[in-house]
Amino acid sequence: MKNVLFYIFIAVALFGLIMNLDFFIMGFIRMFVSLIIFGLIIFLIYYFFFLTPDQRKYKKAMRKQKRRNK
Repeated sequence: MKNVLFYIFIAVALFGLIMNLDFFIMGFIRMFVSLIIFGLIIFLIYYFFFLTPDQRKYKKAMRKQKRRNK
């Protein structure tokens, strides 16, 4: 009798986990996208407001040089 109750309990737990798995995955994806957007906003603020035009040109030239040397 205890084995049957144990397996019923496990089955109910698995069913609940599967039913909530889509909510968990969507929450995780939403958090990941939010972090990417937040990081992009911080990078753009840094790039356009804190770097001088000469520093931006230098960074652009370094990216081109790295691509060329690959």
